[in-house]
Amino acid sequence: MPRPTAPQKAGVVPRGGSRVHNPEVTGRPRLLVIITLAETGGAGTFVRSLAEGLREEYSIEVAAHGPGGPLAEACALLGIPFHHLENLIRQVSPRQDVLALREIRRLVEWSRPDIVQINSSKAGVLARLALAGSGIPAIFTAHGWAFAGRAGFSGLFLAAVERTMAPLSAGIVCVSEWDRSLALARRIASPDRLHVIRNGIAAPDAPQERGAWPARPLLICVTRLRIPQKDVALLLEALSHPGLGSWRLRIIGDGPERPSLVARRDALGLGDRVEILGERRDVAEQLASADAFVLPSRWEGLPYSILEAMRAGLPVVASRVGGVPELVVHETTGLLVQPGSVSQMASALRRLHDDGAVARSFGRAGYLRVQQCFTREAMLARYDTLFRSMLGSSNDVVRR
Repeated sequence: MPRPTAPQKAGVVPRGGSRVHNPEVTGRPRLLVIITLAETGGAGTFVRSLAEGLREEYSIEVAAHGPGGPLAEACALLGIPFHHLENLIRQVSPRQDVLALREIRRLVEWSRPDIVQINSSKAGVLARLALAGSGIPAIFTAHGWAFAGRAGFSGLFLAAVERTMAPLSAGIVCVSEWDRSLALARRIASPDRLHVIRNGIAAPDAPQERGAWPARPLLICVTRLRIPQKDVALLLEALSHPGLGSWRLRIIGDGPERPSLVARRDALGLGDRVEILGERRDVAEQLASADAFVLPSRWEGLPYSILEAMRAGLPVVASRVGGVPELVVHETTGLLVQPGSVSQMASALRRLHDDGAVARSFGRAGYLRVQQCFTREAMLARYDTLFRSMLGSSNDVVRR
C-alpha cells in the first residue's frame, strides 16, 4: 500500500527516505503525542517530560502548532520527530479547524501510530475526531477541565463538548482527584474510562539551602498572563496593602493581559518592586533566587509551576482551586487562599514575612512532598501501564 504524502514538519528533525521509528526494527510501539501549541506552559512541560521519559520504551513523535518554540526545540535535542500542524490554533476558526482536522488525519496516516496521547482542549477535540473509526486508541489528558472555571452557557457548552468527545477516547486521564470528581459530577464519562495520573517531576537529591529569611524577600509567580483563569491583577492589589512593602515580585510569563498588568502595576505605584519579565528560559535559576512562590488562579488542574517551586524548596501561596490542595498542604508546605480574595492573599504574604523560619520550613516540607508523592518516575510508570493496557495482548512488543 503506498504511503501517504508526508505532513508538513517544522524542519527541526529531518526525516530520511525510510522511517527510523519502524516497530518491526525497534520492537517498540509507536506513540504519537499531540498538543495544541508548542509554547511554554504546564501541558508543554508534561509533553516534554513524557516524551523524554518514555523514548526508550516507545517510538515517539510529537505534533503541535509551532513551527518553533520550546517544545519543538526540546524534541530536536532529544532526537524526537516534531510535526508542525499549521492550522491547529487555540482560537475557534471553522475554516482552520477543518484544515487542522485534515492535517491530523494525514499525519496519522503517515506515522501509523499504535496509540495517540492528546493534550489541551482544542487538540483534544480535533485529534479525537480525526482518529474516529481508525481503531487507534486515543488517550486524552485533561490538564484541568476548560469548563471548570466558566459559568453559564460557556461552561455548559464546554462540558457538552467533552461529553460528546468522551466515547471517542480509549481513556481519559485526569491530573487530580478533583478533576476526576468534576468529570463524574458533569457526567463527562463513565468511571471506568477516567484515570487519575498526577503530574510528576524529577527532584534533586537534597533541597537548596537558603539561609536566613531576608529583609526584602523575593516572591516569584510563573504563569500565563491570561484572564479569567490567571488572576495576577489580584496579586498586584494584595502587594499594595499596608505591611507588604518589603516584598519584591517577579512575574515570569507572557500573554494578552501583559499590557494591562503593566499599567495596573504602575497605577498602584509598584513599579520599583514588581518586574514583569515575560517568557524566560531560566525559570529554574529564577526559582533558585526566590524566597517564595505564588499562584493566584481562578481554576487549575495540577500546576507544574507549583511542582517546580516545591522542588526548588519554596513555600507556596496559591488559590484553593482544582487539584492545588492535592499539591500544597495548608500550613505544612504553604498557604492556601480563597480565589478572588485580595485580603486573604495579603494576609498569607504577611504571614510568611512575619515568620521567615516557618516560611523556610514550608519550603523544605514541599521539597520532601515532591520526592515522596510526585516523582516523574511514578507518573511515567502509570502512563506506560495505561498505554500498554490499551494496546492489548495482541501487540508483540518488548515490555519492561
